[in-house]
Order: sequence, then C-alpha cells, then structure tokens
Amino acid sequence: MISPKIERFLLEQEDTFLTPADKLAVIIDSHNIDHAKLLLSHMTFSRVPVVTEDNHFVGTIGLNDIVQYQVGQELSDDELQQDIALITKRDVTTVRENYELADVLRKLIDESFLPVLGEGDEFLGIITRKSILKAVNALVHSFDIVEKNK
Repeated sequence: MISPKIERFLLEQEDTFLTPADKLAVIIDSHNIDHAKLLLSHMTFSRVPVVTEDNHFVGTIGLNDIVQYQVGQELSDDELQQDIALITKRDVTTVRENYELADVLRKLIDESFLPVLGEGDEFLGIITRKSILKAVNALVHSFDIVEKNK
C-alpha cells in the first residue's frame, strides 16, 4: 500500500503521466502489415497500440513482430497485404480509466507502457514507465514538502 500523502502527490502529477490517445501514434487494425511495417520503421517506439477505426483497443504491434512473422512465413514485402490484426499481440497488460496507482506501478515493472481503457475497451491513452519515473523524480525532489504536510 502506498502512503496516502505520497499517492496524493503522485496523483497530482497525473496529467503529466497519462498521454491521451489523440496525442499518440497508433495503427488501425485493418491496415495491412506492409503499411504498419513502413510506419513502424519511421518511428522511434518499439511498440505501438493497435485500435479499431472506432478507437477500441485491439493490442500492440512492434516492428520485431512483423519481421519475425515475415521471416517465419517466408514472405516478401509484397506479400504482406494481410490486416495487421492477424499478428497483433492481444494479451497485453492494460489498466482501466479508474486505475489504482499501486496497480500501475506494479504493472510498469514489466511493461514500458500501459494502455488505459475506458468503457467497452475504448482506447483512452497510455501511461509510460518514463512518465511515472518523472513523477517519482518530482516526489523525491519535493520530499521535504510532502513531509511538512504531515
């Protein structure tokens, strides 16, 4: 259990660690694998969310997933016309919009980001490990302030 004062401080930083869906690079599940490969090859992210056209979360995909699929199936670039949904990683760790901070911290130990889902799996955005660490950094540099508010 997180100390209530520390949790309150971290949650005050929430708007800095939740990146909304409209500010993120995503791939639509009906785009073909070749298109996703092209997009991912120009991004610096290792994985990106895959959503439906009406913004429901499907999973995540990375360039490595595509290359492994292509090599495993012995496909040329011209043969990558299937929907990206075919190879999207669906068993992804997520949190709901009414998440508990302790749950987020525990899950981010093993994940670089957590998709945040609303009602009906609507994709709301992500919380990254980096953004949480920035909030924790702010906390440790403000510890005297937190302690004085006892």
